[in-house]
Order: sequence, then C-alpha cells, then structure tokens
Amino acid sequence: MQYYNRFKVMQAIMARSPINSQEVLVDVNRKAVFKALKRSKGGIPRPIQFTNAPIEESNLAKMPSRDKAYLYQLCRQVQEEPLRVIPELLALQKQYPKVPAIANYLCLSYMHSQQEELYFATLMEARERFPEYLFGKIGLAEYYLNHQEHTQVPKTLEKKYEIWQHCPNVEVFHVSEVRSFFSVVGTYFARCNQIARALYHYCMLVDIAPDHHATKRVGDEIILKELNKVTQRFSKRA
Repeated sequence: MQYYNRFKVMQAIMARSPINSQEVLVDVNRKAVFKALKRSKGGIPRPIQFTNAPIEESNLAKMPSRDKAYLYQLCRQVQEEPLRVIPELLALQKQYPKVPAIANYLCLSYMHSQQEELYFATLMEARERFPEYLFGKIGLAEYYLNHQEHTQVPKTLEKKYEIWQHCPNVEVFHVSEVRSFFSVVGTYFARCNQIARALYHYCMLVDIAPDHHATKRVGDEIILKELNKVTQRFSKRA
C-alpha cells in the first residue's frame, strides 16, 4: 500500500540529490495508514492526552524548591557544559538518591561529554534502581538505537509500544514524554520495516512538534528504510 508520494524519492535518486524527508512525507495518506493499522495485529494505538504544563515525578516534587531550581539550572547546562555539571549532579544524587530525574540528567551529561562507558553504566544503573521510570526506559532504548542495536528495544520497553502501557494510572502525559517515546518507537518500527506503524508515530510527532529533531529523525529513518529497499531491488536486477 502506498502511504505517500514515492515518486519524490525516485526523483531524488535519479537526480542524485539529497532527500528531505519532511518534504517527501508532507502528504502522508493518514487514512491509508490508519486502515492498515486497523487490520494489523497491534491495531490502532489508543489516543492519549498530553500537556505543556509542568508535571513532576513524585520524588522530584518533594525536593525543596531551592534545590529543585538548582537541578533545573543544571539541566539547562547539560548539553553545553556537561563536564562542569557532572560533579554537581553527583552531589545532588547523593543528597537525593530517590529522584530518578537526577540520574537521567547524569546520563545525558555523560553522553554529551562522550564518556560512553559511564553513559551506558549509568543508564543500566538507573534502569535497575527506577524500573518504572519512563525516561529511564526511553533513554536506554535511545542508546540501543544510536548503537545500531534496535533488536534490544523490545526487551527494554517490555514489548509495550504504547506510552500508557508504561503508566496505566496516568491520564495526562507531558509533551516531552510523548515526543521522546514516539520518536524511539517510531524509529524502532521503521528499522523493523513496519512502515505504517512508523508513519503513524511520525504523523503524531508532526502534530505535536513538526520542527523538532525527534520528528525529523523518524522521518529520516522511514525514508532510509525505503531507500534501502529500492537499492536492494536494483541490486537484484543487476
């Protein structure tokens, strides 16, 4: 089934020009995607509610406002100054060992400072200490995707590909949770050649954050998979 205009992809291939996934996928036939999902084993994902309003994990909410503000300040500096914030995050973690967000920011700091071993070790430690923490699951799944180990994603997400399955008592999610989860799951489905399911997540991301890198990533993964299939067909004919 054709879900979008593949002619644009073929044109780019013939012209040997870069492919802009956002331009190619701008006219995705959503009705066709939903029809395919309805017939599939997994069915159509259940609609969820999300918000931009702050939502804090329970242990984070209990932190004194001054220390919480300090943590958020460190979070904003993780990408640009990861080496500087790591010791400060470690000190906060020692003071508040039950706050999973601190472990999450530590993981990001190790990632941005290219300390791969500490990055992975902290991801695994956080997963063990906070098994129900959604960003912990997402972070580990992201690690596996970035290291070309997408087959580890089902185990990491416990084969739960809908966000509400991880938080059955949550009625409204934060947009950052939804965006990150949909990006990871959409990328995973694209690599598994489940294009309709990948396109569903891409379309939802377009509705949530059309210009975010998480959205572009899923689109790029879908087009990359399609390009690989075209290349394989040409190789067989040669």
